Amino acid sequence: MNREIINRVEVLATGELLLGLEGQGKPMHQYVYREAAGVYWDENRNGFKSIPMKEWSCSEWYKHIVKAVHGELGVILALGSNVTWLNIPDKEKKEIQSSRPGGTL
Repeated sequence: MNREIINRVEVLATGELLLGLEGQGKPMHQYVYREAAGVYWDENRNGFKSIPMKEWSCSEWYKHIVKAVHGELGVILALGSNVTWLNIPDKEKKEIQSSRPGGTL
């Protein structure tokens, strides 16, 4: 099973949600765009990110990114035990933590 650990959840200044990974990622991560779900690999930030969030909340985008990455790449994203949260409202943070679509470690 291919699993990556999320160590950072951040809303960027551009309005995109970024799920940063502990590791450096893999070259295959760039192909997540083929899902045509508004999810992309950001090589400079070592994470998956959304298009600018407009209609969906952070927690909805989080779930969507996790689902798209698993669907296109077969990679399970799981929250690490020591996640850095940047620009995420407390309500959204709690929603993400309680939903755990990719699990936690």
